[in-house]
Amino acid sequence: MLRLVIEEITSHVKSMDIDDDAKILVEKYLREASKVFICGFGESELVGKAFASRLSEIRRNVFVISETIVPEINEGNILIAISGSGETEPTLSITKKAADIGAKIISITSFTDSPLAQISDVVIEIPGRIKAKTKNYIERRVSGEYEPLTPFSALFEISARIYLEGIIAELANKEVNL
Repeated sequence: MLRLVIEEITSHVKSMDIDDDAKILVEKYLREASKVFICGFGESELVGKAFASRLSEIRRNVFVISETIVPEINEGNILIAISGSGETEPTLSITKKAADIGAKIISITSFTDSPLAQISDVVIEIPGRIKAKTKNYIERRVSGEYEPLTPFSALFEISARIYLEGIIAELANKEVNL
């Protein structure tokens, strides 16, 4: 089973079609923003926290929304919202508020037609999520709604983490070569 899971994840990551224009915009926003905010719920939050840690290593002023002390988000800041479904309520509420304030919104989701994608300036499509029977995150977890080899949408989170690690490498490489 372990080999099957590794093969599935490896195959999935290799098949991802990365939008170069979106990647360039993400890098531009991350270079120019005075503050970067990250939000997500469940495993998406963990992916966001790992990305925040890496951003801080390359000297970005970064905050995870769920942390105890977070400054206000302002126009000119960016919010990176991570949600496989693009419908997770806490993430949507935060993103709508940040958009209303004038922050740039980068969403990372499996569904470009999702409510999250619709309010975003840049959408990074990371396949891996299935269309859920219910929009409620907790109900999905409790009912065990997931794909057999990759429980709880692991393909999305693993692939998003790898994509974001690539963004870190791009930013770090460009700064070293300036």
